[in-house]
Amino acid sequence: MFLKEGPSPTKDIERAKLDLSKYGFCFIPEVLNATELGLAKERLLEQAEAEEEQGLSFRDGGPDQELKLIDGRIDKDSFTALNGGINQRLWMLVNKGQCFRDMVTHSLIDELVGHLLGPEFILSTHSANLAKPGGVRMGLHTDQWWMPQPVNPSEDFIKPSEISRSAAPSFTDPDLSLGISPPVVVNCMWMLSDFTSTNGATEVVAGSHLTGAHPNQEDQSVYPIIQAEAEEGTLMVFDGRLWHGTGANTGNTDRLGVLTTFCSPQFRQQENQTIGLDRELWDSCSEKLKSRLGFKVWNAYGRIESSMDHFIDIEPERIKELKPTKK
Repeated sequence: MFLKEGPSPTKDIERAKLDLSKYGFCFIPEVLNATELGLAKERLLEQAEAEEEQGLSFRDGGPDQELKLIDGRIDKDSFTALNGGINQRLWMLVNKGQCFRDMVTHSLIDELVGHLLGPEFILSTHSANLAKPGGVRMGLHTDQWWMPQPVNPSEDFIKPSEISRSAAPSFTDPDLSLGISPPVVVNCMWMLSDFTSTNGATEVVAGSHLTGAHPNQEDQSVYPIIQAEAEEGTLMVFDGRLWHGTGANTGNTDRLGVLTTFCSPQFRQQENQTIGLDRELWDSCSEKLKSRLGFKVWNAYGRIESSMDHFIDIEPERIKELKPTKK
């Protein structure tokens, strides 16, 4: 099912939907005009510089970077420039600029993410990756690595909470007679610079979203990997099942990308948007943005008290432990 080439950029949204279904990804050029692109790039670089200055910078993708463990857990100091990290990542962009919040509610998100997930979906994570010169390739992975595989009724299975990023044989070589999992995650890459073969453009395997399989983590040389090259201002939307990963930056310029990941409303978000949202932004958030952040109750999921609530508040009324005043 692998395809040797990907789609061409298109402004035809119906064509883009067909590309998304066939290849697992699509490109829409000039989604951000010159003014929007300039504002987003300026805000991203400004934020990145400030986080670096204040010791908040998260770095990965270094060839000599090692994961440090403390009591069996990864130490945050693993992800620093001092420990060899090169690429800079910024998290929770909802709190870091109106230009980023506008991406979450963009009309093309409704069209293209909705094409795979339906009209109701929530923001899983909104982050940026500044892929810098010297950064190594991430390696192919799927963003639905945690999704249980279909099984026969009598078959042993991996318990959902025991699934790991190191794919088991039943994930790399699945029984396709059982079918495959549907998409429940969709990614949107906002290209704030040109994505090229030398600056770390995202690697993908076209058609891999329909294989029902996860890529082998040990040897990926046999896969027909292509790079998602496109001009700045382009929006790339891709199926969460698509095999993908940050490419190596062998050039001399930064690759600037904002990655907005959405998931179906019954799944857990990577970033806890409801707790993480800056409270001072609440009054300025549209109902659409609040819904995308997870404040809308979906079929009684996400509620605080009554299942009849439509939205939850940023500071909900909490009914605490009570005792009757009269007996």
